[in-house]
Amino acid sequence: MKDKRREGLVELLGIGEEALGPGRVRCWLQAAEQHQNIQGVIHGVVAVALMDTAMGHALDGLLEPGEFCSTTQISIQFLRAARPGERLEAIGEVTRKGNRIAYLEGVCRNAAGELMGRAQGTWYVGRVRAEPDEAGP
Repeated sequence: MKDKRREGLVELLGIGEEALGPGRVRCWLQAAEQHQNIQGVIHGVVAVALMDTAMGHALDGLLEPGEFCSTTQISIQFLRAARPGERLEAIGEVTRKGNRIAYLEGVCRNAAGELMGRAQGTWYVGRVRAEPDEAGP
């Protein structure tokens, strides 16, 4: 990622990340008891957050100065459960970046390489508005 960003959910969940090349990012986390649901498996939203982060950060690396992105739609398919103690890894990839909309795909795997989930989504690409000149008319 190009600029220093605010800390938040990524740090709270313990997500690490690595750029794999233009438009491609790997994120991971060590699933722990605090990530589980009432059935004792890792809550699905943890995998969603991992894939969403990998996908969004993959797009972030392709943005021009003054651009930002935000998820507008994401579809997730859960294929396998994870348990506390497992390392989860997601790869996010930009499949197409237009002027205002980008299309991305992501996958989430466990340490054995088994596919746990997959995602497809669209992201809005916006431009930061210039602040009005306070000394202006």
